[in-house]
Formats: sequence, C-alpha cells, structure tokens
Amino acid sequence: MKLRTYRRRGIAALLVCALALQLTGCTASGRLTSAVSSSAVTQASSRVPSSSSAAESSPSSSSALLNSSSASSASSSVRKQTASVKSEVKIPLQVSETKKSQTVERKSVQKRAFSSGGYSTVAQTGGYQSLKTDAERTLYQMIGDSVYQVAVSKTEQGYAPTGQIAVPGKLTEAQIRLVTTAYLDDHPEVFWIANAYSYGYRNNQTILQLYSELTQSECNTALLAFNGKIQSIVQSIPSGLSEFDREEYLFDYITNACTYDSAAVNDSSDWKAFTAYGTLMDGKSVCEGYSRAMLLLCGYAGLSTVLIRGTGSGVGHMWNGIKIDGNWYHIDLTWCDSTKLIYNYFNIDDQTIKLTHVIAPAASSLTDAQICGDSSIYNLTLPVCSSMKENYFIEKGIVISTLNDSGDSAVVSAIAAEMKSKKATLAFRIASGDYDGTVKGLTSASPFKMAAYLQKGAAAAGVSLNPKDISYVTDQSDSGLNVFVSYQ
Repeated sequence: MKLRTYRRRGIAALLVCALALQLTGCTASGRLTSAVSSSAVTQASSRVPSSSSAAESSPSSSSALLNSSSASSASSSVRKQTASVKSEVKIPLQVSETKKSQTVERKSVQKRAFSSGGYSTVAQTGGYQSLKTDAERTLYQMIGDSVYQVAVSKTEQGYAPTGQIAVPGKLTEAQIRLVTTAYLDDHPEVFWIANAYSYGYRNNQTILQLYSELTQSECNTALLAFNGKIQSIVQSIPSGLSEFDREEYLFDYITNACTYDSAAVNDSSDWKAFTAYGTLMDGKSVCEGYSRAMLLLCGYAGLSTVLIRGTGSGVGHMWNGIKIDGNWYHIDLTWCDSTKLIYNYFNIDDQTIKLTHVIAPAASSLTDAQICGDSSIYNLTLPVCSSMKENYFIEKGIVISTLNDSGDSAVVSAIAAEMKSKKATLAFRIASGDYDGTVKGLTSASPFKMAAYLQKGAAAAGVSLNPKDISYVTDQSDSGLNVFVSYQ
C-alpha cells in the first residue's frame, strides 16, 4: 500500500501592528484637578483598521490633553505583534509512510471527564454537521477512537503515529481532508495531533494514518496538566451568569492569560502556538490557538461556538462564531487582544466583520482540487451573523448621548464602577447621532468632556490614574469608543 501524506494547515492570524500611540498636547484650561493634572486623551491607531473603516485610520495631529497648562508632545509605539510576519497559513508537507509508522506499538492515552460546574456542557459539532455522507461520518467517529491510541516512540519524521484507521469504501482526498478538519475543529481538547496525515487504499478500504506531536507517555503527562487547567478554569466561572456574561468571562480570561506569539508563525516547530494547549498552558499562541481555546472553554460554559477561517490584511486568519441568546456573532479574540484590549471585534455581524476581514468560502462551494490546494482556506460551517443586539458596546458600553451636563452623573457612576475593578479599557457607546462630533468633543476639542469624566470617576472609585498613559481607539461602525487608562 502506497500512502501519500499532506500537512493539515493551521490557520492563524495577527493584528499586524497593534497600537501606535502618538501623544500630542494642546492647551485646555481648568478642566481637571491635580489628580490627573497633565494627562492626555490621545488616539491610539492600529495599522490593521478597526471595524469602523476598511481604510487605515491615524491619530489626529491635534489630539488633546485631558488637561495641560502648556503644549507638549511625545510619541511612542506600542506593539504586540510585528509587521514582519510572512504568513500564518500552514502549508501542506508531504511525509512518506514508513515501516516504523506501521509497526510501532500504540498505547492508550487517558481521557478525562470534566465537571462542567454550574452550566450544561455543549458539544461543539459544527464540523460534524457539515459532513454529507455516512462514510464521512463513520470516518469522523473512527478518528475519535484513533487519536487516543498513540505510539510509544516517534518515526524518522518526528511524529508518533496514532491508531491506523480502515474505513469501508474509497473516500477521496478532499473527503479525507474535510473529515479530519471537521473532527479537529470540533475537538480542540485533542491538541497533540500533528498537521500531517497519510492515506491510501487497500481491499476497497480507505486507510488513514494520523500522527501525534507527542509520544504516548509525553501525551499523558501533558494531558494531566492540561485537564487540570481546564477544570480549574471551568470551576472558576461564576454561577448564574447570562450567556453574554459567560462569553465575556472567558474572553477576559483568555486575553489576560495569553499573548500573541508572532515568532511561531515563521517557526514550523512551534506547533503548540496553534492549539488550545499553547494558549492556556504556555500563555502564548497565534489566532488559531486563541480560537480553539475559546471553542473549548465555551463548550464547558454551555455556549455553542464554531471556528471561522478567512484572511485579515491578506494573512490567513481564524476567529470564532458564537451563539448568544439565539443569535450568531463574530468574535475575534486575537484582534481584540492587542497591547491595549479593544472591543471592536466582540460580537459583530457579517456586514461589520467584512469591513476588515475576508471570510473564506464554504467548503461545499469548492471543487475537490480547490479543497486539496496547498494554500486553500475554507469553512466547514458558516452561521449567518445578522444581529448586533449583543455587540459589546451595545451591551456593556457606557452610554454617551450628549455633550451637555445632563448625563454626567450616570456616566461618572458607570466609569467609577469599572475603575473599582481596575479595568484598563473603558468601553463607551456613542448614542448622540453625531459620532465624529461627539468623540471630538470628548477628547480633542471643547468641552473636553472625557477629562472630567475620568477625573471624577477615579475620585469616586478611590483610585489614582497614570496621567501619562491615557489614550483611545475609535470604532465608528459599532458606535464604540475604547478609552485606555492605567492606575498608579
């Protein structure tokens, strides 16, 4: 039997350059007390456009200080990812079947059942639901058994073969790719499977060989730690949360625990960065790792989630689709998790995501040759995201509907509540009907309302702000504004 092997692509993405901060000063008299006497509201702009525009935005040259008695200027660049990343799409790699991969001993990897805490576990089945034939669904189930049988040693190619699969009939290469992708998309907890597989035919059967990055003993050791981590996270989710609040809890956990690993994109040996394991155990990953970790944790929190593939700024990218209170939304943790956390990609609809992302086509619309292409990106499941009801700025944004003083008390109270928990990004929803004019009046022109809001909010919360570290990022399409503060 002659087997051909291809490397399963890992889709990942980055926020090419995070926030470039330009601090410029201008005179603004008498708005603040000494608590923030020289602080600035400066616009932080990303080279990857926010969802407000498909074109790059840049900070205004006259961004105003919250309060300053003299003009001053400074500039700094805040980066999390670099612009030098070439590609985040794994290119298929041919690996020859060897005698050792056929004969090496396989042993069981230990599964573990989790306590889901106060929420009913949801099986993530977007991949499985996309399969069209009984043969494909049979192969999917058999993969679920084989991945828990892992070789005790590695082959010459550096992989530990898993249990070999023999499924009746002849599945095409495209079917094999789709089924393998479907299973791994639904099961982010199976983090050890390599981006490689071999297949062939024998006696009217399709023979599939998957590979592990870890040997059986290494896998058990990693699983013991990983499962303990998952259990700890799941049990930490407060009981009685709404679906949105559970989503926000997991969003906060992942973005606080993980940083983007740009080096992994150009290092094929850093496979963990493309997995939920790398995100949750190593605290660094690329977009595929972020997305798979979110998928995994959402299942235990009772939230239906899928993986969505596409491109951002021309680079292969992955994010999540999530179902909240009956509606599907796009949520892109990677692009939200910049040096400064933003909410521009937290529960947005198809129209808004398409301002900055290109959604890959459904696999069902492609030919076999396209599916098997060396750099083909496609989606198995594409939910329709047509609602903005649970958009972050709508759900949690501090509402600013006017620049007069009538709403000041409510705004200050809301800011104080956020500052008491030392929240670094304050989300505002601009409900005035004049987005540009209101943002300007808040930050860079009279009456400089944000200055007073932050000062009074800090006083009410009993905290002190760092006056040299206040900036903002806009999101006009969501009527949102992210204001970044830090505490002394």
